[in-house]
Amino acid sequence: MDLVIDDLYVQYGSSVMAVQGASLNVRDGELVALIGQNGAGKSTLMKAVMGWVGPHSGSVMIDGAAVNDRKFSHLKRGVSFVPEDRGIFSSLTVGENLRLGGVTRRDKKALDADIERELERFPVLRKYWGRGASLLSGGEQQQLAIARAMMLNPRLLLLDEPTLGLAPIIVDLIFDVIEQLRAEGVTILLVEQNAVRSIEVADRTYVLQAPGRVIGSGTAAELSASPAVVEYLGFEPNDSGKAAS
Repeated sequence: MDLVIDDLYVQYGSSVMAVQGASLNVRDGELVALIGQNGAGKSTLMKAVMGWVGPHSGSVMIDGAAVNDRKFSHLKRGVSFVPEDRGIFSSLTVGENLRLGGVTRRDKKALDADIERELERFPVLRKYWGRGASLLSGGEQQQLAIARAMMLNPRLLLLDEPTLGLAPIIVDLIFDVIEQLRAEGVTILLVEQNAVRSIEVADRTYVLQAPGRVIGSGTAAELSASPAVVEYLGFEPNDSGKAAS
């Protein structure tokens, strides 16, 4: 699945332009990271991909179809989104959350197999299958959010700050899972504060600076060749293993 964002402008109200001329693309099977400081416009760009905010100008296309077209269906296109707040249903159990993630599916036997696959990936969810989601830790809730998103068998997975506020051991687990999903053929757009780890795992990275402008993109080596990117990040991506996240 291909995602193409072309010269996108997103405006809030009459004066606040949260994204200004951003262009990026995620090719089928790629893991692409979008990094930048708070307020750079990363989450707004994600909302534009989901069609939750409309473009002031420019376009967001998935497999050649505009996401703001009324005929466009994210579900039918196979797009799953894990928001920054995780979006789980706290009043439901772990199992109920997972089954709700596949509520639109008619292939119930295949759904059961997919649930089993995610329980293998996230053993803690099997352990707490009947527990209320509100009783899970932040890291456990994030695992549930990702597993639930996978119930749609997405071709494109959008992850908004999946490691925010999590313990280092869970951060490692989440990044391992992201790499697993890419290896399984899922196309991924990852928005992350952890710039170091994102650059390390991504095929390519886009650097977004407020107010919503892309100031550089590419591999770690290509980002390191840009003085503007290095100054903004505070480290050279080629030397990212020595940088603080």
